[in-house]
Amino acid sequence: MRRYNLRHEADDRWLVVDGMTMQLAALDGIPICGMQWAEACDMVDLMNTLDSIERAADRYAASAGAPDGRLSAS
Repeated sequence: MRRYNLRHEADDRWLVVDGMTMQLAALDGIPICGMQWAEACDMVDLMNTLDSIERAADRYAASAGAPDGRLSAS
């Protein structure tokens, strides 16, 4: 399932929405909005890829038995 989606703004720009919260998505605290179609599509792909990596890392950490769900550097 893809977490992030596009939403069309009134001024013919696009924004990225977090499908879990239905709020405007942000990357490093910067809202992802006011983009043209192609740029917004790229950002949705990027955000969904980052989310997929984070979920996989969490699953891996949990299966490795890390008590806090994170891997420790050895």
